Amino acid sequence: MKIEKFTRQSNGQYKLNLDNNTNIILHEDLILKYELLIHKEIDEQMIDKLLDENTSYIAYDLALNYLKVKMRCQKEIREYLRKKQVNETLIDNSINLLTKQGYLNDEIFTKAFIHDKIYLSNDGPYKIKEQLLKLEIDEDIINSNLNEFDKVLEIERINKIINKQVKINKNKSAFALKKKLTEYLVTLGYTKELVINEVNKVKFNDEELLKKEYDKMYQKLSKKYSGKELEYKIKSKLYQKGFYME
Repeated sequence: MKIEKFTRQSNGQYKLNLDNNTNIILHEDLILKYELLIHKEIDEQMIDKLLDENTSYIAYDLALNYLKVKMRCQKEIREYLRKKQVNETLIDNSINLLTKQGYLNDEIFTKAFIHDKIYLSNDGPYKIKEQLLKLEIDEDIINSNLNEFDKVLEIERINKIINKQVKINKNKSAFALKKKLTEYLVTLGYTKELVINEVNKVKFNDEELLKKEYDKMYQKLSKKYSGKELEYKIKSKLYQKGFYME
């Protein structure tokens, strides 16, 4: 069979029209590799070889284009190619080649991931590590790069979050706010001991809020109760909100 015509397709592919009225689609790199020029003769065995090798090029290109969007780790590439129904052997080959060429590097990925989380999110070191472990990054790589998130930076970030939360939670009692802050910061992945220590340093003055809540409870409950019973009901309600009264 002779090659009669080339027609450019998408993603670096070409359709080769053969003189027996059949056609095959191949990656341009394969065409260059085997010097598949017009009028060149190829047989069935060669076509089978070309089509088999072409699947490797397609898998590689899929992975490379996925990497062009943003930096990825090996697990992300593997999962993406699986969704594209690429077989495991070709996935391994693509990952090995991309790693060899420097497009895939879990060390560099980890550095960038941690840097972005520090400066573009509120996540603490434990949450960042958990996310990286889910991406199957080697724990030694994670630990060595998490040194950037040292104790000084962690305390600075904890206090920044505390200050913000205090401003937007002015309707909460000191007790309730401390509890909420502690739970929130630990959930974000900050060291519990550091969180408790920094939260306890914050000076809360909720006397004005206590008076406001007391007056509100009094107006509501005095319609139904009076005397000591009224006082007991008010204190009980305030206690539930984290306020303490003598």
